[in-house]
Amino acid sequence: MKIPALNSIFNPLMLSLCIVGGVVQSAMAQANEPPLIDLGAELERMGGEEKPKVDAKTTSAPVSNVSSPMQHEERVDKGGNIISAHSDGGKSSEQKPKNWRYSGKEGPRYWSDLSPENKQCKAGKNQSPINLKDKAALDTVGLPTLDIYYRDVPLKVINTGHTLQVNYPLGSYIKLGNDRYELLQFHFHTPSEHQKDGFNYPMEAHLVHRDGEGNHVILGVIFQEGEVNPALNILLKNLPKKVGKQELHRRASLNPAKFLPGNTEFYKYSGSLTKPPCSEGVIWMVFKQPIDASAEQIQTLNDIMGDNARPVQPNYARSLLKSWLDPSQEQEPLMYEFY
Repeated sequence: MKIPALNSIFNPLMLSLCIVGGVVQSAMAQANEPPLIDLGAELERMGGEEKPKVDAKTTSAPVSNVSSPMQHEERVDKGGNIISAHSDGGKSSEQKPKNWRYSGKEGPRYWSDLSPENKQCKAGKNQSPINLKDKAALDTVGLPTLDIYYRDVPLKVINTGHTLQVNYPLGSYIKLGNDRYELLQFHFHTPSEHQKDGFNYPMEAHLVHRDGEGNHVILGVIFQEGEVNPALNILLKNLPKKVGKQELHRRASLNPAKFLPGNTEFYKYSGSLTKPPCSEGVIWMVFKQPIDASAEQIQTLNDIMGDNARPVQPNYARSLLKSWLDPSQEQEPLMYEFY
């Protein structure tokens, strides 16, 4: 069933989308559920390459202006997020991880060599992205419902040096069955990271969520060349001027629910983060139907980010699930999935 036009209903209220086997029911709901309190400051750490400035009023420790040989550094934790650390000006024996890229000797082929934390990039058996093959995907019923509660907030955008990313504060989340995952950020890849039957689309957006225990759920939206995307224009009109510096635009907001396709049938599989440290245990849900963006919009994003797609990874023993039943297989036994 097609989802109604979303552009006119995103206000301070939140949109609840109940997705069951690809069928969408939409309803307006007040933000009655409070943000998860056990996430604390950890979810406030952004997934970009540079940590945004923090308001001193919100910090629990006083700020000291006294110089010290200890230097503030940032490194990537197992969840792919920037965490704070202190160094002794190079006196420590710990080796600083090398920067990673999408090409050259720091490209995907060598990620596992850049840091011991990246070992799963090569050794992992549940890596992402993958090739989404319709014929290989298993029909399923009994999948947990997907409820989406996203709210409009001022636009926080950062060019991390690897992608263009919009960071989200606590209070927007999804629920898979009874499990709640906060929206951390969404970002873009050109071309798409996931393939469909062996082909890359020109662009893909990832909506990254995490619960209080560090478990990730990522929604993938594939873009095809077509009509101008009004929601994407909001981002293009507020592009950051510097790499690594988050910019706040209070008069602009970009609700990622506007990127949801009308047909919400999706592929589902167990995978990983698609950047170092390639942590596994990520639930991936990639929508089957692409949405439109103009060739000019896609080219503008590619000019900023470059080609930033990790190559597809082997499936190994994993099963690719799909939330719909093909008409040709209606008479065959149904596959069930339980969590």
